[in-house]
Amino acid sequence: MQDHDAVPPGNTLDARLQRVLAQLARYRLLLALVSFGMGAASFLLIQRSTRVAQWIALLLVLNWLLIVFENTLGQWLSRFRWARFSPVVLRYGMQAVHQETFFFCLPFLLSTTTWSSGQALFTGFAIIAALASVWDPFYYGGIAPRPALHLAFHGFAMYLAMLTVPPLLWQLTTTQSLALASVTLGLLSLPSLSSLIAPRSPRRWALLVAAAVALGLLSWLARPWVPPATLWLGQGVISADVDPDSREPGPALQTVSDAVLRRDGLCAFTAIHAPRGLREQVFHRWLFHGKEMLRIPLQITGGGTQGYRAWSCKQSFPADAAGRWTVQVVTDAGQLIGVVRFRVEATAGP
Repeated sequence: MQDHDAVPPGNTLDARLQRVLAQLARYRLLLALVSFGMGAASFLLIQRSTRVAQWIALLLVLNWLLIVFENTLGQWLSRFRWARFSPVVLRYGMQAVHQETFFFCLPFLLSTTTWSSGQALFTGFAIIAALASVWDPFYYGGIAPRPALHLAFHGFAMYLAMLTVPPLLWQLTTTQSLALASVTLGLLSLPSLSSLIAPRSPRRWALLVAAAVALGLLSWLARPWVPPATLWLGQGVISADVDPDSREPGPALQTVSDAVLRRDGLCAFTAIHAPRGLREQVFHRWLFHGKEMLRIPLQITGGGTQGYRAWSCKQSFPADAAGRWTVQVVTDAGQLIGVVRFRVEATAGP
């Protein structure tokens, strides 16, 4: 006797997959909040429990492999009985990785961006990309159907991940992370770029390699606009002196007369936060009307709860020093960590 109400095994599997995909689609916005929370926790745990932050960053790297091997994974999924669901699974998987990458990196960018500089534009693009990854009409209607735009979205997400993860995992300096991000962007863009060329003649392969190299070089040249994702200025003070024993500055000064300036000089005191174990050289650039007057190298070590406290003092000033002065804290690659400003007022004559 045949049971007409029984559901074939294949249909049961299809129904289960449909329910799983429906649940993923229903709660996909929650992933953005979870990813942002993971990024914020990793950022806060840099000083307290770096190992936890490293595991979170490692999870991000493993998830990023989904993007790198998207074509191979799609071919592998096509071997299964539920192959018709593989494009849907990959679609949600790709969107999930984009969301996790952007929202994981956002807390770092928001905390390390100097908003009065060109870094605000870079972080603004990151915010727009993060919002685009959770807005289905824009993501599936505008980004995913266009290979070139989807490639740019891939590349930007990967670039942010490589800026944030290496300092947490391997204590790479900011410059090393920038170089690694640029090289990785060029190398890992090759599979996606190859899908854009047909037929694959020697001339087109040469064009492909040239495009990958140009992409990596362009990302390196744009480094002054890129925030140092794991370095930020916790305190910046202009003072007449600094106590070397307590490593504390004197009273903060916003304005100083040129007579006092030439008599006593000035010191720029900064507290720079960095991941535990990270050692990096930074510079204090003393600028007068945008022109560099002095550059002092400083070696910082990450891990301090109050940041690494370092200072530079300037004793020699030009005869006409009245005006706006700026002390920039930059990496050796030219990334801006923070800015301290003060003004010099001319002393009235007799």
